[in-house]
Order: sequence, then C-alpha cells, then structure tokens
Amino acid sequence: MTLDANKKDEKLLTTIQQEYKILAEYKMVKSEKLSGVYVIPSYANSLQWFGVFFGRGFYADSVFRFSILLPDRFPDDKSVLSIIFQHNVVHPHVCPFTHSLDISCAFPEWRTGEDHIWQVLKYMQTIFADPVESIRNVTVELNNAEAAEILTHNRGEYAACVKQCIEENKAHIYDMPPTQDPHYIVFEKFLPEVHGAVLERIRTSNADDIVTSAEPQTTGGIATGLSWVKEGEFKPLSIE
Repeated sequence: MTLDANKKDEKLLTTIQQEYKILAEYKMVKSEKLSGVYVIPSYANSLQWFGVFFGRGFYADSVFRFSILLPDRFPDDKSVLSIIFQHNVVHPHVCPFTHSLDISCAFPEWRTGEDHIWQVLKYMQTIFADPVESIRNVTVELNNAEAAEILTHNRGEYAACVKQCIEENKAHIYDMPPTQDPHYIVFEKFLPEVHGAVLERIRTSNADDIVTSAEPQTTGGIATGLSWVKEGEFKPLSIE
C-alpha cells in the first residue's frame, strides 16, 4: 500500500471517528430534553447544527433561530464551538454586529470528555432566563456593553428593547430557508386541514407516541419532521 493510500485511510478513519463523537453529542442533547431548545445537525455538514430557541422571562414569546458551528477538530482540541443567531438578539452576551453568543465565561476552552454541547445549550437557557445574574461579577468584556448598561440601570427600557427584537425576529419566522439543507428547521403557519390531526394526537397521546419538532425525522435525506406553531402564537406545539 502506498503512502498516499495510508494517509487517505487514516483521514477516513479520523472522519468516521469524529462523526461518531458528534452523533454521540446529539444523542446526549436529545436525552437531556432541554425545554424550548431544538437543534439538529446539518444533513450536509455535521460541524454545523441548526437550532431554534424559545425564551422565558424577559424573552417570553421569543423565537430565535441560531446555528452552532463546531471547530474542524471537534471535540478533540481546546477550540470552543460558536453559537450565532440568525438575526439581532438583544442580550449582554450577544454581539449586536455578528450576532454571536459569548460563552467564554463558562467555557474559556473546550475540555474534551468533560464539556458537551448540551451543557452549552443549558448555559444559553440560563443566561437568557436571568440576564441580570448573567452579568453579575463578570470579569470578561461583554459582547454588548450597551445592553448591559441599560439592563443594570433601566430594566423597563431593557424590556422594551428585548420586546422590539423579539418582534423583529418573529417577522422572519416564515422566511424562505437560506439553505436547501433538508435538516434546516422550517416553520409553517398552522393549517387545520394539514396539522389538525397531529394537534389532536398531541392532546390525546403520551409523549412516547408523538414525534415533535425536537426530533425531525428524515427519509433518504428528506426532512419529514413537523415544525409549526399555533396560529396567532409563536410557541412550539408540543406536549412539554
């Protein structure tokens, strides 16, 4: 066997091992059943995940799309993954220009075998549920110092800014997908003749009998999961 062939075999083995580790991460995310956070790896590139976040507290009724970008050698080096929102999100830890979420307070570097994607998503949940606590005793430079200043001195104004950003994000909820990737999470307006039967199943069945938007099904690379919201509202139809 030639040297080039050996290198190709080693690269293939490394890729397979990485794919297995990423699949294991996804299974851990699903097993944690994080309420209000829905993610799935891209069909075309497992280093990119698609996600939707439904907030609480200041962020009640929010629907924020985001992407998770994994480093090329994830999870086997110290590089930390990135979370980038599709549109502007007002929060002290979210950059108003790049829409990236700073997770360095909790994950200054990636510790292989100790840090996991579900923990990052749990951290995101926590800092959105209580943004005030998220900036208490912070020693790093905040991604959005202006938002932190408003939050600290005028919570009413902060709530108004958040409400405006929520409405702006909602205005894009039914936009055409920016990618043809079949795992991209798509919302459809509630149509009784299309979704009514599923809604009735949700009302009458147990959790194990229902497939929700948290776990899109795929058949031959074509997504068949259900991702839709009730008419007039921006909440996922689920049994949680």
